[in-house]
Amino acid sequence: MFMQRGIAWIVDDDSSIRWVLERALTGAGLSCTTFESGNEVLDALTTKTPDVLLSDIRMPGMDGLALLKQIKQRHPMLPVIIMTAHSDLDAAVSAYQQGAFDYLPKPFDIDEAVALVDRAISHYQEQQQPRNAPISSPTADIIGEAPAMQDVFRIIGRLSRSSISVLINGESGTGKELVAHALHRHSPRSKAPFIALNMAAIPKDLIESELFGHEKGAFTGANTVRQGRFEQADGGTLFLDEIGDMPLDVQTRLLRVLADGQFYRVGGYAPVKVDVRIIAATHQNLEQRVQEGKFREDLFHRLNVIRVHLPPLRERREDIPRPPAISCR
Repeated sequence: MFMQRGIAWIVDDDSSIRWVLERALTGAGLSCTTFESGNEVLDALTTKTPDVLLSDIRMPGMDGLALLKQIKQRHPMLPVIIMTAHSDLDAAVSAYQQGAFDYLPKPFDIDEAVALVDRAISHYQEQQQPRNAPISSPTADIIGEAPAMQDVFRIIGRLSRSSISVLINGESGTGKELVAHALHRHSPRSKAPFIALNMAAIPKDLIESELFGHEKGAFTGANTVRQGRFEQADGGTLFLDEIGDMPLDVQTRLLRVLADGQFYRVGGYAPVKVDVRIIAATHQNLEQRVQEGKFREDLFHRLNVIRVHLPPLRERREDIPRPPAISCR
């Protein structure tokens, strides 16, 4: 795999992890330096700066989050990738909140690790471009002159290069689908499909078939095999709008797909494997719907890894287009 040359630092108290990553990244054309502790990294940063830093989150002494905080104070543009246990979702969320570029779950696939480092270096090099150089904006299609949207833009920019699940909250008309498109267009999945499905616009008895497809003869009128939106979005992004309107039985199936990465078509017996990023959106208060028993709590936590709140238009009057002036004679 071709990679732009750059400098990667790796910090982990596990020597085997350091060795594996150093070998993989060196083979991809990078210059690598390894460290056993966060304090060693901070000492080295007084004289040098890498293009990317990979840090374990659980280390004796200074852990990965404490190191991340120190680095963001001294070198805010330096991309930091936090390595976490695959099940440690809370740690991954904390890393994002503190400014990590992305997280790498252990055990990791070497090719995925190399690709993630490649994206981080590309991002870092873009940030180093002169201010008058053209830089693609992840929010080019979103109106957002209002100060209330600036935090949203920063979040979009940080999340766009990741494949983590995102939940978008906002009233109707605030641009939730535009944000989802921006996240997809500037993500590693940008060349794969972006498929949107509005839960509120589909009859409840058809939602399952829309999402998961069906086999021939699965029900009256099913004359052929039909792919669902999950299959159509394989490798890309599935945008589930108005997720709060999803029926509870379909929520259960969705949760299983997110956990297992596979599903069965309606009327089918063979599992279908998919690799899909989920971006969900709603105008409802999902926490309240969980309390009311109308939305599964475990699914809510699966979707609510990172939340983007879009301010209502009444707080963004600068973003409401003015009507054209009419001249009367």
